[in-house]
Amino acid sequence: MDQTHRKAMDFAKEASLGLPGSIKDVADYLLSEGSGIEFQTMAQVAAHTYVSKPTLVRFAKMAGYAGWTAYRHDFLVAVREDESELARLARVDVNHPFGDGTAQRDVARALAQIQRLAANEVERCVDPAVLEASARAILQARAVVFLGVMQNRHRGGVFASNLTIMGVPCQAPSPDEADPLVASLRAGDCVVATSYSGDVRHPPLDLVPLLRERGVHVIAVTNAGGGSLASLADHVLGFPPHEHLHDKVGAFYSGACTSLILDLLYASCFSLSYEKSGSSRMRALTESGEHVPKDFS
Repeated sequence: MDQTHRKAMDFAKEASLGLPGSIKDVADYLLSEGSGIEFQTMAQVAAHTYVSKPTLVRFAKMAGYAGWTAYRHDFLVAVREDESELARLARVDVNHPFGDGTAQRDVARALAQIQRLAANEVERCVDPAVLEASARAILQARAVVFLGVMQNRHRGGVFASNLTIMGVPCQAPSPDEADPLVASLRAGDCVVATSYSGDVRHPPLDLVPLLRERGVHVIAVTNAGGGSLASLADHVLGFPPHEHLHDKVGAFYSGACTSLILDLLYASCFSLSYEKSGSSRMRALTESGEHVPKDFS
């Protein structure tokens, strides 16, 4: 690939590191969606990024192109090469790991490879110091709330249950339940917010800016490629944005990364208060009526 094509990708990466605004929003979306924009019209890209078509033209001209069509062409050339290299290293396409007629054995192998990729990327990218600081913020909080939508809310339910059983009450409300619960939070409380895109414009993540202003600790679990959630958080537990936002079979990669980071966060909380957490877990399981082995610790 020559530098003519590469400059489209380079500009997107530079813009993603810039100040919040429409140009950064476009760049963040392009880097997250990758080659998926091939199947999106200019109007669709504008709608997904909450900007106008003229803003996309301005973005392209800032990158040195005559217009959006020329920029989009070079960006797609660059991003396809990057995605091909990732697929070669990971031995799987995280967005389309199987197709029509793929043997079930190969489907299983592809998903296992995505799980391994996710584990490797989380281990490589999560900063142990940030992980510990996040765990201490949770342990010191009066109240802990998990915010996420769709599959992330279900993952958050498991996380909240684990924390509660170890003696740290945590709730994972639905978007409809979030407003009154969040209204009770004050300085020193803690929110764990998850979003692969990092977009805080949809409920209940739209509450994050208000919580930050109120002095509530915000822990973000999101992609490491940008997004407003990361910029609002006190602590960011991120992972590389290898997966498209829309053009994919399923959130296999981002889901695996998110689940693993939440497990790491729970485990860190447990390890920092090991004896107390073990006793609380034993008591909670005993009171629930579940059978607890005598050697449980």
